[in-house]
Formats: sequence, structure tokens, C-alpha cells
Amino acid sequence: MSLLVVDRLAHHFRTGSGTVHAVNGVSFSLAAGETLGLVGESGSGKSTIGRAVLRLIRPGSGRVVFQGADITSLPERRLRRLRGQMQIVFQDPWSALNPRMSVRRLIEEPLRLHSSLGAGERRDRAEALAGRVRLSAGMLDRYPAELSGGQLQRVCIARAIATDPALVVLDEPTSSLDLSVRAGILELLFALKEEAGAGLLFITHDLGTLRLIADRILVLYLGHVVEDGPAARVFDAPAHPYTQALLSAHLPADPAAKVSRHLLSGEVPSALVLPPGCAFAGRCPIAVARCREQQPALQPVGPSHQAACIRIAEGANRIAA
Repeated sequence: MSLLVVDRLAHHFRTGSGTVHAVNGVSFSLAAGETLGLVGESGSGKSTIGRAVLRLIRPGSGRVVFQGADITSLPERRLRRLRGQMQIVFQDPWSALNPRMSVRRLIEEPLRLHSSLGAGERRDRAEALAGRVRLSAGMLDRYPAELSGGQLQRVCIARAIATDPALVVLDEPTSSLDLSVRAGILELLFALKEEAGAGLLFITHDLGTLRLIADRILVLYLGHVVEDGPAARVFDAPAHPYTQALLSAHLPADPAAKVSRHLLSGEVPSALVLPPGCAFAGRCPIAVARCREQQPALQPVGPSHQAACIRIAEGANRIAA
């Protein structure tokens, strides 16, 4: 049984300018011990999905099933019992932590809320967690303003894993950090995944990070899933034209490596008024008239690999180099 099943999830926001169609019929599953990467441009719906699967926001429609329980409309009292099993690490550690609480209190807080541990046991657990995320014991009595960005993100990770959750959502956890610090955080996340066996939903626009940590990748465009597959296959043989363009924008680590860019013209359509047919058709170099007429469904392109492009059937889904 999958740890997490998301079925036709949709969420729209009402604004003064109209209704923003942030997430539009997204479906996927996540197994225990698996890392699923969500990638796409800003505004593609990644963070909204992350918050919806934890019920930090109530989905507009669709279902979210966590550990066999449909949490989409679960009453808050019953949902609270599951909170210890689902945690999140936010992008900005400076705004995620209460500046008036010591690091020790910050790490102990989830234990006070979601465990029956006594004060002494919580203290011991906080010290063990600090060591696990490579924070020295002396840092436990400091306050957030006294720590660096990398140290603060380690505090956030320690809080997230304090209750041994089955699911951790990581929303751009390294984007605000320097490259050297980012490498240490990624190494830590990989080690924690191997030790704890939790399912990780990794939200990012950093393709290099994604290639290092993800088992599977879900590519989003304007709130739609355009490609879903094993990370290695998506990187080596992207099937959707948008995925091909997105991956071509990534700079390889080797400066001598050949780079072939797929430059896109036009702008991302407004999420206030979704275009008919394929949302990417207006920017796609290989779009034909019928791409603008019908919404493409995901179709298989390989083992556990699918993409939403009507040109796959005729073998014309590749952008010319």
C-alpha cells in the first residue's frame, strides 16, 4: 500500500483579479522510503500541492489519502492525531522559527505536541536530534538570531524528524542557502532518508539537487502534471517538450560539457484564465493546431514513465536540437 495517494487534486484561489487555478487535477502516489521530486517554474503549483497533502490548506477538490486514511475532509480533531506523522521543512528557516524560543525549545516543541514523553525524555531526545543533524550541544541554548542559515535549516530538519514521521514535505529547503551549505544539507537529507525510511516530497526548481536526491520526478506546468517517471529516465530521455526545454536550461557541472538549449518564446499563460487544450501549446516549438483544442492525457512512454503530449503517439514529441 502506498504511503500517500493524491487523486485528481485541484485547488483554486480567489483574488481581487479573479480565480487563480493553482492546481488542476494532479494525481500521484508516494511509497515509504521514496523521494518524489516536484519540479516546475514558479507558479506551477508545487508549494500549493505540498501544503494540500498535509492539509495545511483544504483542497478544493480531489482526494488525499495518507496511510490509508482520506484526510481531505477529516475533522481537525482526528487530523491532529496524524500530524506527528506528517511534517514539513519550509524554504525560509528565518521565518519558520520563533525567534523568542531557544533551539532546545524549538526542537522539543513537536515532542510536547505529539508525544507522551516527559520533560527529561524530551531533553534527551532534543540532544540526540541535535547530534543527528550535526548541531553541537552548545547550540541548543542559543536563539535563532545567533545561528547561520545552514544551522537554522538543520534546526528545522531536526524539528521535522523529531516525531519519526512517515512523510516529510521539503519545500525548497536549500534555495536560500549558499552552495557549500546546500551540499551539507543535501548530504544530511540523504542520510536521514536512508536511516528513517520516510517518504519525502521534495519541492524544488533546482535541477541539480533533484538529480541527486529524487527517485521519481513529477514535472508540473501551470498546475498540470506534464511528465511523471523515474528520475534517471526523465533526465536522460525527457518525453514532454516542456521537460526537454526545462532540462536544457540546466548548467552541467563540467564546463567542457556540450550544452544544447531549447529556447522558448512567449509567456506562461495566466492562471486566471487557463487556455484550451494543452497549457504549454502557446510556447511549444512542435505544437500543432489540435494541441490547442484538446487537453492531453498522460500516456506511457516507457516503464513507469508517462507524459501528457498528443504528439508522442506519432513519435514527434522531441524538440529538434
